[in-house]
Amino acid sequence: MKQMKQISINDYLNKNNPWSQRLLGLTSFKKDRTITQVENEYNLDKYAKLLDYDLRTIEDYKLKEFELGGIKPSGSMHVSFGDDIFSVSLAEARQSYYKLIKEKITQYTSKNICELGCGYGFNLSYVGEKAYGGEYSKNAVSLGKKLGMEISEFNYYNCEDYNFIKENSTVFTTHSIEQIPDANIIIDCLEKQKHKINYVIHFEPTIVNERDSLFGLLRNKYIEINDYNHNLINVLKKNPNVEILELKHDIFGLSPLNSTNLIVWKFKNN
Repeated sequence: MKQMKQISINDYLNKNNPWSQRLLGLTSFKKDRTITQVENEYNLDKYAKLLDYDLRTIEDYKLKEFELGGIKPSGSMHVSFGDDIFSVSLAEARQSYYKLIKEKITQYTSKNICELGCGYGFNLSYVGEKAYGGEYSKNAVSLGKKLGMEISEFNYYNCEDYNFIKENSTVFTTHSIEQIPDANIIIDCLEKQKHKINYVIHFEPTIVNERDSLFGLLRNKYIEINDYNHNLINVLKKNPNVEILELKHDIFGLSPLNSTNLIVWKFKNN
C-alpha cells in the first residue's frame, strides 16, 4: 500500500474511539446476535436502505454502502496486518482485501464458486462469472437479482437451504459466519452437502484462543461482547472428517478489532 501510515494501538484506541471504554467495561455494551437482531440490522436497515437507491452498477452500490456506514470514498480508514495498525485510503484497503479473496479462490478453484452469506453479490462480481451465492436478507437478494447476480435465499440455521450448492463447488464465506455465534450448525449442514464441495474457504473473524498479546485479547473481548462467532476454528479442529489446509490468524482487518482469519479446509475422503 503506497499511502500506508502505521499508527500505535494508543492512537487507535484513544478517547475518541467508543470501543476503548466499551472494551474496558466503562460503558455498558452487549449484543445478542439472534436471527431477529440480524434481521433488524441487515435486512430491515442496511439492505433496505440500499434497495431504495436506483444506481447504475454494483460498484455504485458498494460505495453507497460505505457512505451510509459513515466512510467517504475519498476518506481514510484504519486496517490491520497481524497486530500492526495502519491508516490507509478506502481504495487501498479495498484493493488489498479483494486481492486476498481472489488469490485464495483462484488457488482453490472449482467449476463453481459459491459464497454463503453473499449480501447483494459484490464478491460474486469480483471472483468471476461462475460464482453464485446464498443470502439471508430478502432485500439483499432482491438487490442482487436486480444487478444480475445469481443469489438464492439462504439461512445458515436451516440445513435444507444448503441444497442450492452445486456439484463441484468451492464454497467461501466473508464476514458472514461472524453473525453465527456457534458454528456447529454450519459445519453439520455443510457435511450433508460434502459430495458437492471440493474446498471451503473462510475469511472470518472468530475468537482465537492462541491470541496472547494485549491487542489479541481485546479482539477476543470485542467478539465476545458483540456475540460474534466464538468457535469456528475449534469446531473445525475437532471434526474428524475435516482436513484443515491453511490456517492463518489476523491476516488482515478492514476493522482492526474485527480482523480476518484465513481458514481453508475440505472434507476427508471426498
